[in-house]
Amino acid sequence: MKELTQYALSYLEKYNSLLADEFQHYFFASVFDKSNTFPVYTILVDKEGRNIEILGPDHPSKVMSVLYPTLFPNAIFLETKYKEIAQKYKKIVYPETSFGIVQSPLKLVAYRAYGDERFIKKLIFTEKLKGQNYLSLSMSINDKTLQFIIDHFKKWVDGVFYFPYLSDIHIVYKLPENIESNKVSIYIELGRMLKEKVLKKYTFLENSYKLPEMKIKEPVIAVFKIPADKITEVDFQELYETMIEKISKIVLEIDKIEID
Repeated sequence: MKELTQYALSYLEKYNSLLADEFQHYFFASVFDKSNTFPVYTILVDKEGRNIEILGPDHPSKVMSVLYPTLFPNAIFLETKYKEIAQKYKKIVYPETSFGIVQSPLKLVAYRAYGDERFIKKLIFTEKLKGQNYLSLSMSINDKTLQFIIDHFKKWVDGVFYFPYLSDIHIVYKLPENIESNKVSIYIELGRMLKEKVLKKYTFLENSYKLPEMKIKEPVIAVFKIPADKITEVDFQELYETMIEKISKIVLEIDKIEID
């Protein structure tokens, strides 16, 4: 870590004259899984050499302005650390690394945050004043919730897709397979109607949509958005099965209708 910090300070100094004074700047080192099935591990270093280690859903380039990407010659220790973190949660990862400079506002969401405690507390305090929830989220994610997020990270599970982004998790309900083409629109419309009932029942849920990053081209029944720290408060698998069962029954009754 010491070598990385020294490299970061040197790199920030190298580009200091080109960095806008109105922003804070951090050197970042990120490790992510090639298969995109595990959270991103990011280290931030500021101009004073203070470090923050973050395990969260997003690569810095997805949520912040990235400047002057570079390479770090001795990145193997980061890959090893990433594998060790994944192993703790019984996951296998295939690490890739990236490096560069990011500028404020700091929008990296953290499921876990380690490092310079005074620096972290200062940033969290600033977030609270602004009503933001990035590093602050780490304070409300318990071990059970984090394990659930990791087990379902950007994964399809029996017709339900879990897609973490920023401080939320988007939940996608797949259109059941083998649906007759002339009934697809009926399933989608009934799904929309039932979704409204679900949103009224769970007031902390929000309506959402398919994000381009999900790479889902086929039609879906519904998409929800839930704060990451509340992900275990709704059984989305059971809810999906209930919705499909009710929709199927309605479609079956429609099939029975005869026009004289």
